[in-house]
Amino acid sequence: MKVMDDQSGIAVDESSKREEGKKVPWQIFALVIGCSLLIRLFVLRMIAATPLVSDSQDYRAMALQLAGGVHFVPYWPPGLPVYLIPFLAMGLGDVALRASMLLWWTLFCWALVRLGRDLGLKDRAILLILAIFSITPAHVHFSVEPMTQIPSAALLLLAVSATVRCWKDPDWREAALLGGAAGWLALVRPSALPLLIALPALAYFGRRRLREPVIAVALGGMMILAWVGKVHQLSGQWKINNSNGVNLYYGNNPWTPLYRTWYFGSHAKPESEEIHRFPEYEKVVKEVFDLPETERGEAFQKRAVDYVLQRPDLFLLRSVNRVRCFWGFDIFTAAHLRQARPSVRRWFPVVLVLDAACYLVVAGFAFFWIAAAPGAFCRRWETWLLAGAVLFYAFPYWMSMSHPTYHFPVIAPLALLGALAYQVVCSSGERNSARGRTALAVLLLIQAEWVFFFTRT
Repeated sequence: MKVMDDQSGIAVDESSKREEGKKVPWQIFALVIGCSLLIRLFVLRMIAATPLVSDSQDYRAMALQLAGGVHFVPYWPPGLPVYLIPFLAMGLGDVALRASMLLWWTLFCWALVRLGRDLGLKDRAILLILAIFSITPAHVHFSVEPMTQIPSAALLLLAVSATVRCWKDPDWREAALLGGAAGWLALVRPSALPLLIALPALAYFGRRRLREPVIAVALGGMMILAWVGKVHQLSGQWKINNSNGVNLYYGNNPWTPLYRTWYFGSHAKPESEEIHRFPEYEKVVKEVFDLPETERGEAFQKRAVDYVLQRPDLFLLRSVNRVRCFWGFDIFTAAHLRQARPSVRRWFPVVLVLDAACYLVVAGFAFFWIAAAPGAFCRRWETWLLAGAVLFYAFPYWMSMSHPTYHFPVIAPLALLGALAYQVVCSSGERNSARGRTALAVLLLIQAEWVFFFTRT
């Protein structure tokens, strides 16, 4: 029904005014984000004396090499190390590097709200998703650790949001944001490189306009080419980094477990005692590591491809297992605590249960409503965009090595996709609960399988 707006005198739809009244004030969003920052500052204080380890230590080391003008072969991608350089240049230590990741968490929150509103989701749904992520242990941990999970998640949300805006109201500034976010995402996680083409392509098919997709691809491409030129200067190679071939071999070799395809990526490292359990694998790894550093990636990749061609049946079986493993609940933070000092280790069961619970609430809701939604949901452009972003990001892990920690960046888009499906069901009154229950049962069976395998060493 049309009514006259009291202040402007313009006729407006009464239902639209009701919807406007349901908008959550920005102060509430600010309060939730502020509380999430307080939680992370508390955790940061608890771990202040703990040195950086594993990947975090490697990213800092690469940042120092880049800052010092050292010639080296980049094993890791540059997206995060380049970000850390200014903080290291100021002489700041590990605590400051950890605190600097709070900027990425803040960007993640803003991008989540931005994309949710771009999709037309209700503010209350966006706020609930944000609140869950604010207390999820994995999100807290990666917000105070210099690792690639939070930057990847934030950049993916920002790129998808810019894609939606390029579709709704084409603008060169949003196209530049799309290209910058997708380009930086590829420099943080090179496996996400296909998104630099896929997202602008989806924007084109939504509008049939070339200007914005071309701007996005050109800007992102220039960022990547600039780094590739730097790598050539450093090592003589034309590539982003040197670990992709290694990762492909870790997940596709005769000794790779059929389900635990991540095993050689985190266990049985060269010079470790564990590698002696696999003498033939150790021999191959030693042969490759005896090669010049610039040749190792191609050597590992060739061996992986040869093995896949030799045993396509096992590659297919491992890939199906990789898809299921990818959707297991997160244990990275809990496993990290389990190896900590006794005073911290006691939090292991609490963190494990809370991480699993938060993940299952988000993923379970999304799986159920996406499956239960009517056909109109599947025909929406936004559905194809969000689903495409998730699938394009996940696909490389389904081909190489998989672990639940790799799904981290796609959980926010999945949550928004689930909320969109629920909103379509509510507006249409149509749903197929049997499909929804089946999808939920599949998700729960995946968790049971994951528990079975990760509890066995």
